[in-house]
Amino acid sequence: MDLSINNARLFDGSAVREGLFSVGIIGNKITSVGSLTAHAGKEINAAGRFLMPGLIDCHIHLLNMWTVKDEQTMAADLEHEVPRRLDDFLAAGVTTIKSAGDSEDDILRVRAMLESGELRGPRLFATGAAFAAPGSHPSSTVYAQNPWLGSRTIIESDSPTEVRDAVRRLAEKKVNAIKIVHQGGCKHGEPYFFRAEGINIQIHRLERAVLEAIVDEAHKHELTATVHTFEQDAAIEALEAGADGLEHGIMERELDGDRVIELLLRNRASYVPTLWLLAFEEHAAAVRYANLKRVADAGVRVALGSDTFCGYGKFGESTLVETERTVAAGIAPEKVLKMATGDAAEHLGSDAFGTIANIPGARRLMTEVAKQGAPWIFGLDPRSIGEYLEPFHLALKADVGGADYNARYLTPMNRKLAVSECERIAEAVVR
Repeated sequence: MDLSINNARLFDGSAVREGLFSVGIIGNKITSVGSLTAHAGKEINAAGRFLMPGLIDCHIHLLNMWTVKDEQTMAADLEHEVPRRLDDFLAAGVTTIKSAGDSEDDILRVRAMLESGELRGPRLFATGAAFAAPGSHPSSTVYAQNPWLGSRTIIESDSPTEVRDAVRRLAEKKVNAIKIVHQGGCKHGEPYFFRAEGINIQIHRLERAVLEAIVDEAHKHELTATVHTFEQDAAIEALEAGADGLEHGIMERELDGDRVIELLLRNRASYVPTLWLLAFEEHAAAVRYANLKRVADAGVRVALGSDTFCGYGKFGESTLVETERTVAAGIAPEKVLKMATGDAAEHLGSDAFGTIANIPGARRLMTEVAKQGAPWIFGLDPRSIGEYLEPFHLALKADVGGADYNARYLTPMNRKLAVSECERIAEAVVR
């Protein structure tokens, strides 16, 4: 055995388990989880502190949609800014992320660099470009002043044949999932206006036949298709078309009736609430909290996702805000942790992360900590998540070579120190 972590209290991605545990690792795989002390080439004494999977953020936009406007600015963003954002995720204990709409070839390049070890950062899932109705959100809103980036980030079509071709192209590029934007009014119905700071524009959602074609073609290629929705009727259309998840969910009013929940359960679909966005729409908090609570209480899988994007907040920290707001919605802290680990991994279609368990063949990042960031978090009881940055601090503590290294993620000022301490621990463990 290469590495063992002994005397750890355990949140295993599903629940807090009673007692103290030892976790054994060979290479980068968990090979044992038990109550007896495990001896290995390198041993860490957790001394009763908590061990848990790294957090998963299932909805982010990694590339800068405001400053990247041509090849030159994209190259600068990839070289100088993206590595910092990835480090920010690691510093917050986020070890897996899903890009839910970024410049297609560029985000896939980032994924390849992470997989090869050329870049350090969390594991990256990517949808590539997102499907949307022509001239609607986000091309006429977010990308109205940046058509160069919009053309790389959005696939606009009213043709079922064209969108099927586009899904096949994305599948050939080995995207991890398909993303669809389905927001706005019906093309021939009551006008729907997208209103945000400096924006007041009429938008419409996809034709039903186009939506169905995208989802169907995605499933033919064994890809999940999740759908950006704000309104209940659009969510129902998406789920009736077979969607595997709702991004954002129902935001404009409280759920009316049981149809959305019935369809979510029928499809075994996920609900990704993106409550971090309440920073821009505090007036909507009560509605969004109520809908999330109702969906979760009905047994729908909820996967944590923040919708973090450049220019507002900080990558990683926004993921922590998402957990706090999920607790504020009335979800028990332990259940929130499950949404951010085991349930999020299931939403992404993988059993290779998100849990601490003896699963033969399951890949775990432990000896690759120096490259990929701490896979697990030692700290105080994670169920104190509702008061996150006070009692928990996402502390990483380990006894290596007789020394107690302590990396605490307290303030932005300490972030760089925290990452360097993680690397010191990792290097000591691996060697």
